[in-house]
Amino acid sequence: MKRLAFGLLLVLANPGSVAAAEASAPGAGETADEKSSEAEAPAPEAPEAKKDELPDLSEEVKEAAAEKEEATSQTTTARLSWEDIVVVPRKGFLKRHRLELAPFAAISINDSMIRHYSFGGDLTFYLTDVFSVGLEGQYFIKERSERESLVGFQFNRATTLNRFLYSTSLVFGYVPAYGKFGLFNKYIVHWDVSVNGGIGVIWTEIIPIDPANAGWRNLDIMPQVGISTRMFVTDWLSLSIGLRDYIFSDKFESLNRGNEKVQQAQAAETHAITNNIMVFVSAGLYLPTSFSYKTPR
Repeated sequence: MKRLAFGLLLVLANPGSVAAAEASAPGAGETADEKSSEAEAPAPEAPEAKKDELPDLSEEVKEAAAEKEEATSQTTTARLSWEDIVVVPRKGFLKRHRLELAPFAAISINDSMIRHYSFGGDLTFYLTDVFSVGLEGQYFIKERSERESLVGFQFNRATTLNRFLYSTSLVFGYVPAYGKFGLFNKYIVHWDVSVNGGIGVIWTEIIPIDPANAGWRNLDIMPQVGISTRMFVTDWLSLSIGLRDYIFSDKFESLNRGNEKVQQAQAAETHAITNNIMVFVSAGLYLPTSFSYKTPR
């Protein structure tokens, strides 16, 4: 009771605090629906910007579209380049129906008494990529070795020697092997191996044992065989090295020749099988200078 009486006393003593409490409380006449509708009312919309005040984005849009198109094209190109890789690539060089002009230089390696250098060329037409037919011609330069003179001094004996002058041949070729290898982990070099055989003629000249006597020339039938390897540098250039063996029956001066004339010495001449093995290096130039594949992969 004491607490209730103390509260009433406080209310009677401060009537202003009651009025302030009533003012801060919601109005008695407002309903719950009216309060919720006021709470759900949308916020006032911002005023629309004027058309003249909007920034012009057409240039930025065009640039973005161009960049997107370029990126798409690069992606497509990269994808196509990867799709172009195949397991077994094509040959890097074609010879079919092309003409090869190949100047060469050579040196003989099997005669210890006399050495021959030669300079010439091959003119080759490729019927297919592996079969060819061509002409060969060369000119020889002789060099008598030191051993030839030492034999005469030590054994008091003279050797019968012939000098090669020039030769020409009809040559047929075949390519049994083809391949490629990497060079410096950067270049791919294509190569092939070719074998050839043919027949021709060679002109030789007697080197008289006695320099006072006259010599004569011989014309011999000359079969030949050879093998070489070729590396392709560009679409129209190749480098090759190989061996060729020229086989022929040559005529030599008789060791018993005196001061006979050439006609008498020829009647007494001797015959011997000669193998002239030579090492060749050459550069091949191809016409036409380019080639193209006629069939799809």
